[in-house]
Amino acid sequence: MLAVARALAARGHRVTLSSGMQHAEEAAREGLRFVEMPIIVGSTHERLRPYEDSEVMARAFMPILDVEQPDVVVADLLTLGPALAAEARRIPLATLLIHPLHSPSRDLPPFGWGRAPARGVLRWRDAWLRASNVKTLQRARDDLNRVRVSLGIPPTARLDAQISDRLALVATLPSLEVPRSDWPPYAHVVGPCLYDAGGVVPDLPPGEGPLVLIAASTAHEQRPLVDASVDAVERLGVRAVLTVGKSSAPASLPSGVVTAGFVSHDAVLPSCRAVICNGGHGIVARALTHGVPLVVVPGHGDQQENGYRVARAGAGVVVKRRKLGMLTRALDRVLTEARFAGAAGAVAHEAAGLDGPARAAELVEALGRKGRAGPSVDVSGGRNL
Repeated sequence: MLAVARALAARGHRVTLSSGMQHAEEAAREGLRFVEMPIIVGSTHERLRPYEDSEVMARAFMPILDVEQPDVVVADLLTLGPALAAEARRIPLATLLIHPLHSPSRDLPPFGWGRAPARGVLRWRDAWLRASNVKTLQRARDDLNRVRVSLGIPPTARLDAQISDRLALVATLPSLEVPRSDWPPYAHVVGPCLYDAGGVVPDLPPGEGPLVLIAASTAHEQRPLVDASVDAVERLGVRAVLTVGKSSAPASLPSGVVTAGFVSHDAVLPSCRAVICNGGHGIVARALTHGVPLVVVPGHGDQQENGYRVARAGAGVVVKRRKLGMLTRALDRVLTEARFAGAAGAVAHEAAGLDGPARAAELVEALGRKGRAGPSVDVSGGRNL
C-alpha cells in the first residue's frame, strides 16, 4: 500500500495513509498525511465473527472519512471495514490485491488449491471442487450482505464481494496469473507494488559458491523449515543468508551461513542464485523481479497457490511441508538445472517493463475522475486521494 500511496503523492495528490502506528514514520518519510487506524475489540479466535468485526470497524472509520473527505479510497483486501465505510459514504473504492486474483472462475480450480486446471475426464474434479467452494462463498456473501444492509449498502450477488466492482488493482506479475475466460472487467494486473522497508545489509559469507537466501516467515514460527534449509545448504556446500523472521535461529550454523532478523531483500537478491521461502507473495515477487528462481515450501493462505504459479512459470519447484526431506534435492535442481534460472530471468524481463505503483496510480486517478456515479473518464489534473 505504501508504494501506491507514494506514487499517488508523486503525481501531486494529497494522500492520507491510515494504518497501525508502526507505519507512521514511513508515512512521514514519504510525505503522506497519517491517521491511525481505529482499534476495535474484535471477536475471539474461538468464536470468530469477521464480518461483524468489519461492521464495527466500518462504523469506527466513517468519522475519519467525514474529516478527510477523500475522492477515492484504496483499501487492501484485508481491511474490509474501511472499504465498507467508503461504500456506506458513497466514496469510489479501489481494492488492492497483493497476490494473484482469487475471484472464483468457471475455468480454474478454487483459489488456494494450488493445482493446474484439470483436463479430460479429470475435469469432474475441478467441477466438484468449484461446486463445494461456491457453497462456502455463498455463506460468506450472505454474512457480508447482512452487514452491508445494516450499514445502508445494497446487498450484492457477487461471490467476490470483498473486492470492489469498480477497480481491483492486482499487484502481481502477469506470469503468475492463469488465463481464464471470465476475467472481471474491473480487475487490472498492474505489476508488483513492492515497498522497500529497509533492513540490514549483511556481510555475505565468504567464498565463490552459489548464494542462497533462506527467507523464513515474518508472521509465523517456521523452525522446521529453517532447520531443513540450513541442512540443505550445508549438504550442498553452498553459501546462504538466513532471515529468521518470527523463527529462532539454530544454536550453531555452518560457516557458510550468516543470519539476520530482517534484511533488505533488494540488497541481497542480486547476489543470489536461489531463494527458499514459504511462498508469501512479497518474497516471491521480489525474487522473480530479480530473476532468482525459488524453492517454495508453502504453508497457509495464498502460499500454496503462489507456489503452483511459480512452478507453472517454470521459475522454481514446490516442496510439501510433510516432505521437507526432499528440500536438498529440490534446491540442487534449482541451482544446477539452467531452465529454472532461465524462466526466472524471463519473468524478471517482464517485470522490468512494469511500474506497478505508477500504473495503479493512473487507474485510481481514472476512478476519481469517474466520480461517485458518472461514467466519464479524465485522468488529467490532481485529486484529493
